[in-house]
Amino acid sequence: MNHLLRKVAVTALSVTMVTSSFAWVGGQQAYAAESTATTSSTGVTQAYESLFQTDNVIDVKITMEDADWQSMLESPLDKDYKQVSVEVDGNKLDNVGFSTKGNMTLRSVASMEDSDRYSFRLKFDKYDKTQTLLGLDKMVLNNNYTDPSYMREILHYEALRSIGMDVPMTNYVNLYVNGELVGFYTGVEAVDDSYLERNYGEDYEDGVLYDTEEKSYLQYEENGEYSTLSKDLGSDKDKTKLKNFIQTLNEMPEGEKGDIESVLDIDSALQYIAGNTVLGNYDSYNGDKGHNYMLYSDATGKFTVVPWDFNMSFNGYSAGGGGRGGATTDSTTTNTNATNVSVDEPVLGISMESVPMINNLLAVPEYKEKYLTYVNELADYLEGIQDRITELSAKIRPYVNADPTKFYTTEQFESNIVYSATGDTGSGMGDGMTPPEGFEGMTPPEGMEGMTPPEGMEGMTPPDGTTPPTRPSGTVADDDTTDPAANTGDNSTRPAGNFAGGQGMGSMASGSLTTFALNRLANLQEQLGREVTPLPETDEQQGNTTSTETTDSASISVTLDGQSVAFPDQEPLEVSGRVMVPVNAIFEALGAEVTWNPTAKTVTAVLNNQTFVLKIGSSTATVNGTSVEIDSSAIIRNSRTLVPVRFISEALGLKVDWDQSTATVKITSQ
Repeated sequence: MNHLLRKVAVTALSVTMVTSSFAWVGGQQAYAAESTATTSSTGVTQAYESLFQTDNVIDVKITMEDADWQSMLESPLDKDYKQVSVEVDGNKLDNVGFSTKGNMTLRSVASMEDSDRYSFRLKFDKYDKTQTLLGLDKMVLNNNYTDPSYMREILHYEALRSIGMDVPMTNYVNLYVNGELVGFYTGVEAVDDSYLERNYGEDYEDGVLYDTEEKSYLQYEENGEYSTLSKDLGSDKDKTKLKNFIQTLNEMPEGEKGDIESVLDIDSALQYIAGNTVLGNYDSYNGDKGHNYMLYSDATGKFTVVPWDFNMSFNGYSAGGGGRGGATTDSTTTNTNATNVSVDEPVLGISMESVPMINNLLAVPEYKEKYLTYVNELADYLEGIQDRITELSAKIRPYVNADPTKFYTTEQFESNIVYSATGDTGSGMGDGMTPPEGFEGMTPPEGMEGMTPPEGMEGMTPPDGTTPPTRPSGTVADDDTTDPAANTGDNSTRPAGNFAGGQGMGSMASGSLTTFALNRLANLQEQLGREVTPLPETDEQQGNTTSTETTDSASISVTLDGQSVAFPDQEPLEVSGRVMVPVNAIFEALGAEVTWNPTAKTVTAVLNNQTFVLKIGSSTATVNGTSVEIDSSAIIRNSRTLVPVRFISEALGLKVDWDQSTATVKITSQ
């Protein structure tokens, strides 16, 4: 790109300086809702920074030929640019490049039969090298694949910003194509010319930018070509600078710096490593995939680590086969999941020796101390995470509700942002969500049994009984919609493809963001010798705290047509005059097929053409889609889901009697 022409274009604009404001959350300094990334001392302030306030929701409106849109949706893996006109938050440009983006995520969505919710990129200088959007040459629109919270990427970048790292800026986007709302996306400043100039100054073009594919572990290879690292921008003949950096990194004397500071910005590497460690991001250099970062070298050959792609942060990905199979690992660490990863060995699914940028740097006492400083600062950030999630969710909830193509239900969004005592503290991708005992082997919902997993995820075992999200229905708001909640999204007229939530995406949901964050915080505080923040008490731990158990649980028995029903691990309880029984035992005794959705915390049972859906803690259930009041909410005790036996039995048309003298519930077929 012609640097001088870009510079003139930016200078011609009226630039308003955007500064970061802070709020004190939980006694620690954290970025407030209106915060943005600050420009480093060597960088150049850009007018487009005003678009990327973290909590900002802007409209991006694409106008393109219907045939081009249909072609893009029919052949998403081609990633061909289409020439479009675009309006971004009121700023209009013509001759802009628009394409799908991604690798594994793109292939995964392309393999779905009922979703075309791709991630996209906008290249403003694709057809006119002098054209930018307020100085911005490219931005990406991420589809929040695997993230029902819509927050993982936003929060991880924000946390890194809070410790002073140069990172891409973010916002939220309502994306429209030809007047129709496509979905609610995460907008991210692309790592391109404008990003490099903003962070590294006017001489950035003298440097070189490398992107990483999987297995970019930075291990030295004699005469190696390092094919997993590809040059994106700049010049580096025969990868000379890159090879020198990798060789110098690997030849560091044990426990000593060697010449590493001549080829690596140490702070950027330690900040990136600490962020992945604290925030549980192992779809990264800290995990078995060894990717999702970039390396930018200045003219002297000194590289800076640039972080990228955090949709699987906060325990969204389990490295080394913990949640996604097929990964090979030579890990000899004691780490078993993202919640309890040791700050001294911050890897998962791979050995320390396999990742020299971690192993060799942390072996140097000075660098280890600086790294632990960043870990502590990020733990400070986590101490305010619950309030931050509450604040952010309040802002985006109307847009999430209105999103016509979301991968997950609104209930899954809500479950992903609240703490659960029985939620995930282990593997990512939903696997850590432990179902109540007795539901581990449930059969997948009808229609999902033979589904082929997306490429690269063949070995992954989804949570048993997880149900795919339902497709929203209603009318589509036009591009002048001002109330985001007004659109419920009937996509039947959308060209080429169905934009409803993808089949099976419910099983690809990451576990609760809040549950992981608070459990990880407690673990880190213990490791760091800090005061441990107590975990919240929940209804799951306390049962129904307003109820009174009036009868010894061991004295209650249940019979079905005269045959005793066994409850191996949790006996029935009398709670406020209602007999509560473990739902799996009673349904299995009745011959029902039962499934458990750990993310939505719902139990679904099918018997005699009747479908029951019960949500933990709710006073209503649905029977064949009709809402029915329950006289006592479902609760969890000892990892068992308990429900009122009378409600279940009578809903099935069975007769229920209570024998007070023997404390027996008698269920009989009528």
